[in-house]
Amino acid sequence: MEISVVIPTFNSRDVLRRTIQALAVQTFPRDAYEIVIADDGSTDGTAEMVADAQRGPVAIRYVAQANLGRSAARNRGARAARGRLLLFLDADIWATPTLLASHHAHYPPGTQRLGVQGRSLTHPEARTTLFMRAREITPDLSVRRRHNLSPVHIITRNFSVFRLEFEEAGGFDEGFTGYGWEDIELAMRMQAFGIRFDYEPDALAYHYHVETFDGIRRKLRQAGEGAVYFWRKHGRSVQLGLFLEILPAMLPFKWLVFRTPLFMPLFRWLLPGAERRGWLLVANECYTELIWEAYYDGVFAALRCAPSPVPAPGAEPRGTLTDGD
Repeated sequence: MEISVVIPTFNSRDVLRRTIQALAVQTFPRDAYEIVIADDGSTDGTAEMVADAQRGPVAIRYVAQANLGRSAARNRGARAARGRLLLFLDADIWATPTLLASHHAHYPPGTQRLGVQGRSLTHPEARTTLFMRAREITPDLSVRRRHNLSPVHIITRNFSVFRLEFEEAGGFDEGFTGYGWEDIELAMRMQAFGIRFDYEPDALAYHYHVETFDGIRRKLRQAGEGAVYFWRKHGRSVQLGLFLEILPAMLPFKWLVFRTPLFMPLFRWLLPGAERRGWLLVANECYTELIWEAYYDGVFAALRCAPSPVPAPGAEPRGTLTDGD
C-alpha cells in the first residue's frame, strides 16, 4: 500500500460523497492506495453513505470517534492507515484525476525527510453567492517556492508526508480543537525534525464549500483563540507573534480598531448597501474587516484566560500518536 488518503469529516455526507467519487477515478493504480475516512462524530448519515461507497472500486476504511476536532480525527485516521505515505485531504476537497500520481512522483525509493504541499482552488460551483464571489476578487500573492517551502504555507487539506515521519513528529496537536493553525504548527515541528517541504502545483484539487459570512466569522473567532494557544506553546516568540499578529506591542492598536466603536460601525453600515448593489470591492473590504474583528474577539477572549498546559521543551507534543488503535 503506497498511499493512504486520510479525510477527517463532520456532518459533510453529501460533499464527502463527491470527494470519494473523485478519488475513485485516479490515474494512480487502484490497488496501491486506500481512502481512510475519520468520522469526527457525524450525525448526518455519513457512516451509511461510506458503507455504500465501500462497495466501489477503491478500498475505503472507516473509523469513528466522538466529536474531538479535526486534529484528533486526522490522528485517528493516520493510526488506521496502512500506506507508506499519508495524503491528507479535507472532506470538501475534490481531487483532479492526477492528484495522487503528482504527489507520489516526489517520493521515489530512497527519498526521506520530505512533505509535499499540493495546490487547491475554489471550485467554480462554490461561487454561487455574493460573499463567495467577493472573497475571490482578492488575489493570493503569496510566493511559494517549489523546494524548501516555508511551514507557514502548509495547509493539510492537500498535503502528503511519509507515515513514519508524521508519527516521528508526533502528529497533530489535539490541543487545537477549533479552526486553524494545527497544520502550520505541525509543519514547524516537522521542520525541526529535518523534514523539508516541496510545493507541487500539479497536485491540484478543488475546494467545494459555499461559505457564509457568519460561518467564516465563527471560524475566525476560533482561529483567534487557537493563535494564542499556538503562540504560548512556542514560547511567545516574537517571530511567531508577528505572523499571528498578536504581539503585545500590536494589541493596543488592534483593540482600538476592532474592539472600540471607532471603525467597525462604519463597515457594518456600508455592507448591506454594498450587498444590495453588488459592489464586490466594497463588500470585500467590509467582509475582511469584520472577519478580522471576529479573529480579535477570539484573541482577546483567549488572552483573558489562564494558559492551557503546553508541552515543556523537549517533551512529546500533545498530538503524539500511539499504537492503541
